[in-house]
Amino acid sequence: SDYIELYNRSQKVLDVSQLQIANRSSSGQLANIRKTSLFPFYIFPGDYLVLTEDALILPKQYFVPNMEAVLQVSSLPSMPDNEGTVVLLNQQIVIDELKYSKDWHHPIIRDAEGVALERIDMNGPSGKKENWHSAASDVGYGTPTYKNSQFVPSLSKAIIDVLPKTFSPDGDGFNDVTSIEYNTTEAGFVANVYIYDAAGRPVRHLVKNGLMATKGQWQWNGLSDNNQTLPVGPYVIAAELFNSRGEKVYFKTTVVLAKRL
Repeated sequence: SDYIELYNRSQKVLDVSQLQIANRSSSGQLANIRKTSLFPFYIFPGDYLVLTEDALILPKQYFVPNMEAVLQVSSLPSMPDNEGTVVLLNQQIVIDELKYSKDWHHPIIRDAEGVALERIDMNGPSGKKENWHSAASDVGYGTPTYKNSQFVPSLSKAIIDVLPKTFSPDGDGFNDVTSIEYNTTEAGFVANVYIYDAAGRPVRHLVKNGLMATKGQWQWNGLSDNNQTLPVGPYVIAAELFNSRGEKVYFKTTVVLAKRL
C-alpha cells in the first residue's frame, strides 16, 4: 500500500483535518485534492504521521512501530513510480510540494516498487534530488511513523531570526528596516540571502557569498535590487549557509512589508 509520511518540524500543534493532499495535472494545475481527515487529528512538534489507504496491510509490508500515527484515508492522489507530484495544502495554500522521479532512487535499485523515497534533511529544499534517497534495505525499504533511514540532521550550528516580522520603510523612524539576526557556534560560514515576493519571484539578493561572523545581522530596507520601493505584502526571506566542509543549511521565514495609514 502506498503511503505518504508527514513530519511536523514546526513548534506548533497542527490539526491534520485542515490539510489536503493533491497532485498536479499535465498543465500544472492542482488536481485530485484529497482531505487528509474528516475529523480533528493532531500532529505534535517533532512527530510523524503516515497517510495510507490500507492501514492493515501497511505493517505487513514494513516495520511500523507506532500504529497510532497511521491515518487511513479513503483515497490518495495517484503517485506513479516513474514520476509524479505530491502537494501538501493548508486550506488551498501550498505549504510543501515534491516533484519526484524514479531517477532519484539509488542506481543499484532496479525495481523501485515498494521502495520509499526519503527526505535526507527536513530543513533542506523539497525540490532538489540531492535531498532525497532510497530507503535502506536493512529497514525494509521504508520507515513509516519513525525517523528516515537516510536522515542526516540539519546543521544545528546556526540560528537565524527576523525582527520585526512586520516593518514599514516609510522614513518615520519606526520599524523602517527589518533585521535578519544570526548566531553560529563556529566561524567560517558563508551566506546567501534571497528575498522573494508572495508569487515566488526573486526581488532582492540581499547577501552574496557573505562571510559570516559568529554573531551578526543583515538589514533589509524594503527595496528591490534596483532600489525600487516594493509594494506592501508578505515576502519570503530565504538564507543558504555553507562552510568549507561542504555542510549546508537552509532557513526560510516570512516578513510583512507594511505602510502606515
